[in-house]
Amino acid sequence: WDLVAIDRASGRQLATSEAFGSREVVQSWATAGQRIDFVACRRAGAARTARLTVSLLDVAPPKSLGTVSVIRVRGSKQQIARLEAAGLDVTHARGKGWADVLVAGADQRDLLRSSGLASTVRVSDMQAYGARSMAADRRYAARVGEAGSPLPSGRTTYRTYSDIQNELKQLVEGNPGLVRPVTIGTSFQGRAIQGVEMAKDVDGADGRPTFFLMGVHHAREWPSAEASMEYAHMLANERSSARIASLLEAERTTVVPLINPDGYVSSRTTSQVDPNDNNPLGPDDNVHLVEAVAPPGGILAYRRKNCDGAIPNGNVPCELQWGVDNNRNYGNLWGGPGSSQDPTSQSFHGPGPRSEPETQAVWNYTRTRAVTTLVSLHTVAALVLRPPGLHDGGKAPDEARMKQIGDAMADAAGYESQYSFQLYDTAGTTEDDTYAAQGGYGFTVEIGPKDGQFHMPYETGVVKEWVGTGKGGLRESLLLAAEAAATDADHSILTGKEPEGAVLRLRKQFDTVTSPYCAIGIAPVVTVAETPGPLACPGGFQEPQTIKDELDVSTVVPKKGRFEWHVNPSTRPFVGGGAVIEELSQTPSRTATYTGGGLDPENNAPASSSADREFTLGADEHPQALQFDVTWGTPEDYDLELYLKQADGTLKALPGSGKNPGTPEHVVLTGDQIVPGGTYVIRVVNFAAAVGEWTATVGLYSTTRRVTTGHPEAYTLTCEIDGQVKETSEVTVARGQELKLKKVCDGK
Repeated sequence: WDLVAIDRASGRQLATSEAFGSREVVQSWATAGQRIDFVACRRAGAARTARLTVSLLDVAPPKSLGTVSVIRVRGSKQQIARLEAAGLDVTHARGKGWADVLVAGADQRDLLRSSGLASTVRVSDMQAYGARSMAADRRYAARVGEAGSPLPSGRTTYRTYSDIQNELKQLVEGNPGLVRPVTIGTSFQGRAIQGVEMAKDVDGADGRPTFFLMGVHHAREWPSAEASMEYAHMLANERSSARIASLLEAERTTVVPLINPDGYVSSRTTSQVDPNDNNPLGPDDNVHLVEAVAPPGGILAYRRKNCDGAIPNGNVPCELQWGVDNNRNYGNLWGGPGSSQDPTSQSFHGPGPRSEPETQAVWNYTRTRAVTTLVSLHTVAALVLRPPGLHDGGKAPDEARMKQIGDAMADAAGYESQYSFQLYDTAGTTEDDTYAAQGGYGFTVEIGPKDGQFHMPYETGVVKEWVGTGKGGLRESLLLAAEAAATDADHSILTGKEPEGAVLRLRKQFDTVTSPYCAIGIAPVVTVAETPGPLACPGGFQEPQTIKDELDVSTVVPKKGRFEWHVNPSTRPFVGGGAVIEELSQTPSRTATYTGGGLDPENNAPASSSADREFTLGADEHPQALQFDVTWGTPEDYDLELYLKQADGTLKALPGSGKNPGTPEHVVLTGDQIVPGGTYVIRVVNFAAAVGEWTATVGLYSTTRRVTTGHPEAYTLTCEIDGQVKETSEVTVARGQELKLKKVCDGK
């Protein structure tokens, strides 16, 4: 069954729902006296009746707070963090020393001005920008005509929720044996989180690995849904080409374009050129949804989070709920840096790890499949990011191979490849959670173009990114990730011969640990210009939580009894060791010390918001490591930024350190970050300190390299025939290993 809500007087469609199956949800603002027809259409099946429930909530639509602008703000990471703590929407479009901020209304503009930070208006009116983008889409469609765009689908405009749902059905219906429907869970408002699984003989029993591609964790990032859909269309359209045919034979591909369907529906509904087209209150009412801000949920057409909130009821309009950032809600290291305990923050991590149904859906799907590579699509920064998300989390044991894959993906798309933490620290993210628990490679792709905008013209934000400018574009980038998922050396293989139809199951139980975290609560409103003071955790940090996790992956022995089962390694990456650690010599060959901070005696106020000190390495000095430390004697908070001065006087950003209050800052540079004769700028930033004096120390060290040791973990392997467990054994298998199993199902 499908469902549509129609305004009877005008005949306008207010909302539609066309999910797989019959779990349909529509929602619309309404007014007294309005007549709405709910039309249920039986699309398939024999049922003659269906049940319809209508819920009415007496709530007022949000009011406009004025024009929405995109403003580029220049400041340190800490200053920009204070803007977010003050309630501003600091977007993913950011780099060392700057960030793009969505600002709505006079109050937010006044707050930004009071910060004293330099800023430039990039887009003065996002509603007008959206109108220009849609006009550009119409011109593009007229220019390409019936031939369409070079995308696999030929599209020229952003998809609606209805478009995505219907195209998924068409992919299934038009490609029997290749495409089947997938529903991984249900959203907060009750919508199916759905996609497709694609493979040669997709309904058959086999042990192929899975490539998982997903979009729209963040509602406003529409191109992530577009690229997901185009990838699915490409596999279907080009199934006879040698490269695509090889992928379809070697692996299963799962594509879920909307992890956050509720937020997407809200963002798309409130993004029309004339917002009152969907407003039953009429054009004379002062509701302007494109520009509206619904504290603490955010700017509606540019909403980032899901639709959870203070009222635990999915019927409440998304526009009135504060929302949770699903990509800060995953279990591993949940609650750490880069997320917020404040529901008004765009990085609100939620009340607990994996508290949100959307996050649970992704976790439950990956923990029951052999997902050997996962890609989460976002916008708009032109980056390929790999674990770890936290600077202090240690390099991934599979860093060399994940860097190789990430570099190739970035090169194809014309993006930059880097650690996730190089953009900014993030905890509780998708790929960090799955990689740490399951060992499957994970990447976040921030679709470009660099300096792009939300809801930019379709040709700019989707078509040109897909085809690229000479090395294959996003299309090639995603194919490279998919091929990594099918590469035998990047996962494990179990082989053997067992009774046809037997179910082989791998299980493993373990603990996932969060970060120390702040209890949920509204952060105090601050301005960047005010005297620095503590921002985090009025009640102190809570001890990390421990989550009892379990993997449960199964396969069915195919005809003739011989199986080849592709799985992830039995030992979790950070448990098994193998990471290369560079240990510093006990005594430095030279040290340099600098001081600063404290109170300015003229006004009895903190000396400055930041202070720079320069350190120059001798031309004849060739240390293997430079260690930078900042310490202070009071329970306050300084952070450390490092730069290498270029010949023209500009500063090249290097890794920095921004730990929790009271924790000394520490950075070690190695490799090509060490330049003989180079001048380094040590910038000590007063994040939340009032009186403390700091000391910065630089040490020159030699290093020794060692490989970390760990311990192996085993899967519990069972054989099930007719629902009965016939045999249980322990299996330990490493990445790149092919292990032949013997007599798994003999029952002895």
